[in-house]
Amino acid sequence: MSNLAQRLITAFIAIPIVFFLLWFCDYSRIGLMCFLAGVGAWEWAGMASKMYKGPDMRYLSFASSLALTLAWALSKGDYFGLPAVPYVVGMTFLVIFAIYIGIAYAKVEIDHLFPWLVMQLGAPLYIGLWGGMNALMMGNGQGFEHCYPFILVMTSMWLCDTVAYFFGKFAAGKGPFGRHPFAPSISPKKTWEGSIAGSIATIAWVAYWVKCSAALSSFNIDFNWGIAIAIGVLLTVAGQAGDLLMSALKRWSGTKDSGNLFVGHGGVLDRCDSFFLAAPALYLLLDFLKNIA
Repeated sequence: MSNLAQRLITAFIAIPIVFFLLWFCDYSRIGLMCFLAGVGAWEWAGMASKMYKGPDMRYLSFASSLALTLAWALSKGDYFGLPAVPYVVGMTFLVIFAIYIGIAYAKVEIDHLFPWLVMQLGAPLYIGLWGGMNALMMGNGQGFEHCYPFILVMTSMWLCDTVAYFFGKFAAGKGPFGRHPFAPSISPKKTWEGSIAGSIATIAWVAYWVKCSAALSSFNIDFNWGIAIAIGVLLTVAGQAGDLLMSALKRWSGTKDSGNLFVGHGGVLDRCDSFFLAAPALYLLLDFLKNIA
């Protein structure tokens, strides 16, 4: 079976499951976010361990990123019928940070201590502390209206990846289109042509959603076409930056796929890499716009 066929079959199975979990309730939504963060951190820790000697941190990375994602949800309030818990994110990270430093001092040789600590802390820092902000894009209750902002991010990233993949594979280098590597030292198969095609599709999709639907109505912002297009630009840039970051991590560690959770797609960091950067970037921008309105 070809890789493309495997990708399509996995997508047909996984997409309905993801949308059901997003629709069902806040428990299923936050559970999905915690699961993705935990598995993504597990994969990150495994790749970092290939480069620097030290103890196996995959289990702790899984638990740390899951805990930070849950902490973001608790800090927001209204989830699980609970009020907002103040300082829970900062306190959770301080505990995790102390544990990592203690393990580094006790278990890692001095020659590898600092690079090991930086790379292993990257999992809870990036995926848990930063990517955990995905939880802030959602609300409680049954229905898609409680997670429209995250669905916007998710569909935008899928669209950008899909258009870039197919355009780069089948159109770049043919007819009027050239084939110029986008980041050859990181991901040789990515092209400027695919990136631009994916960006145009993403900007159009996001602008339509923002301007012509109620996707972001919960932020109480008066969106014009300029802001809508700017949000589309932000998402496509942040998403592709997150994609390249994970590609760089894989190439640096000599890893083809971060995992094998999604057959034909790889692991969480192969398939969801752009979410961990794009969703927090969107939330911070919208929160800024709301506060200056």
